[in-house]
Amino acid sequence: MKTQRRGELPMTQIIPASTAESQETSPDNAAWFRYVLGQYPTGVTLITAAPEGAEPAGMVVGTFSSVSLDPPLVAFMPDVRSTSWPKIQAAGSFCANVLTAGQQDVCRAFSRKAEDRFSANQWGDTPSGSPRLAAAAAWIDCDIEEVVRAGDHEIVIGRVKALGVGASKQLPLLFLRGGYGSFTIPSIISPATALTRHVKAADAARPEIEALAEELKLEVLVSGVVDDSVVVLTAAGVASSPGGSPSRVGVSFGLAAPLAPLHVAWAGEAAESRWIANARNVVGHVDPEVAHAELQQVRETRYAVSAGAAAAAEFERMVVVPSDTAAPDLSGVLPKLLERTASSGPASIDDPSGVTSLHAPVFDATGQVAVTLTLNGFSGSESASRLAHCRDSLLAAAQAITEGIGGQPPL
Repeated sequence: MKTQRRGELPMTQIIPASTAESQETSPDNAAWFRYVLGQYPTGVTLITAAPEGAEPAGMVVGTFSSVSLDPPLVAFMPDVRSTSWPKIQAAGSFCANVLTAGQQDVCRAFSRKAEDRFSANQWGDTPSGSPRLAAAAAWIDCDIEEVVRAGDHEIVIGRVKALGVGASKQLPLLFLRGGYGSFTIPSIISPATALTRHVKAADAARPEIEALAEELKLEVLVSGVVDDSVVVLTAAGVASSPGGSPSRVGVSFGLAAPLAPLHVAWAGEAAESRWIANARNVVGHVDPEVAHAELQQVRETRYAVSAGAAAAAEFERMVVVPSDTAAPDLSGVLPKLLERTASSGPASIDDPSGVTSLHAPVFDATGQVAVTLTLNGFSGSESASRLAHCRDSLLAAAQAITEGIGGQPPL
């Protein structure tokens, strides 16, 4: 197993300036202590219990761990100031629910003690009667064996009575450097195999994209995702449009919000979280509601629009112009794209000013996005009717390619 590649875990923690400059080593500096310990990734676990005659109790911890195999013991460490821990202790037993990468909302709900934190999720009961989160990655049912005071926390030792895996197939949620993310496990389908599938789809698309480029006098690019990077696989009409480029095939960039939403919109919660986390790693902060709104619009319209001539030009320089770096540095352009989306909402052809490209998905037999088509090279001053015509032609080509490779759109 390996941890995620660059950009997949949000690196939002900031080194305290004074300690970074002085190379602080003292554990008495609380900010420095938290920063250094924040370099160690931890799992995120929801501890639940059912106190007799009271409402269920729950708290999120990053301190859950295995202690012993014989006898089977686990532990977690609640803050002595916690208001939930006394309720759990009173129950005498607890369930440790290992959260998945798609359950950040559950984590937030219990962290802020939302009123619907229990009613908003599906639950089962453990043998001891503690609430068990149905969609957790795993659950461990325990009796409280021992409680030891340790500074401003308590160490709770639990004797395991029963355990199992949850209904979800998603990977566990991780907390690292102030942000959430997940592991990446090498896929059964290697990147090379995934690339081969994309190339086959791109090759099948060639007649359609060449006809489309000739009709509209624009570039048409076919892109796929390989190892969390968007890669241009083939192109037609390159350099024939006003904004054309002499080189396209092989261009790649990181899959990070708000870029390439079509590759994420139907890929599930974990992929959405990773897309947002990748952007957060670059810019430090991303509003997830804005990102999710863009994905929702893409799912509804079945196409995406890029706008903003200045940002598009900078993006072009970053990803197309040859560089000695392993990957383009998006730290300059992503904030501008995110700011535009946050202030104006997702781009639309209803507001034709500044539209720079249109994108449409090609679906495979499972209803997932195989590749995407991009119409590129708009001048930014096209009329609404011209953009609508280009969109309709693009969607027709994408549909024809989907049918040609035996694909089907998601329901």
